[in-house]
Amino acid sequence: MLYDLTFLALLPNTLGAVMPLLPETYKNFSKTGTTLGAFTCEFGVLNRFAFLTSYDSAEALAKERARLMQTEDAYGIGKYIGGISSTAFSPLSFAKPIVPGTYGPFYEFRTYTIAPGGLPETEEAWGKIIGRRNAISPLLTNMVSIEGAPTKMVHIWPYNSLEDRVKARSQASKEGIWPPPGGSGYLTSLQSELFVATSFSGVK
Repeated sequence: MLYDLTFLALLPNTLGAVMPLLPETYKNFSKTGTTLGAFTCEFGVLNRFAFLTSYDSAEALAKERARLMQTEDAYGIGKYIGGISSTAFSPLSFAKPIVPGTYGPFYEFRTYTIAPGGLPETEEAWGKIIGRRNAISPLLTNMVSIEGAPTKMVHIWPYNSLEDRVKARSQASKEGIWPPPGGSGYLTSLQSELFVATSFSGVK
């Protein structure tokens, strides 16, 4: 299983025009994969949507990438788009498959950069403690980039409210399980953004 995380950045002052079109964009987002979720950025780089799609194989992902390169206005909102970025990811060993359902509606996307050679130790440290962290609030996924450099690790956390996020992180810190002991030695940068699931998203 592979995941593709695509960000569509809109031109300023186009959100109102794009919102009615996005359900159709979501429906036809990928021809060879399964679109799992669509999220709008609430805190971070604004006027931006994140689309999360799963693929059964690298071949299926490559076929979709080729289609996008050959298709004019593949997402149906081309005149409103100011930028597109896509990255392929592989889930870490302890990450469960993403299943559509209601977990949010708030989703924290945390993107960490990992130093060269640091993934095995980072994954091992996180794997030891993730069960206890999930007991406080469940992880949607933790995945690592398989293209481009440097290596990026993206972990996505759903919360019912911003208050739940504060409580969960405070409890995990108080228990001494978060950040994962020994899991930060190879991290070189940290970024957090808050997204909200759209009404048509499979993951809500």
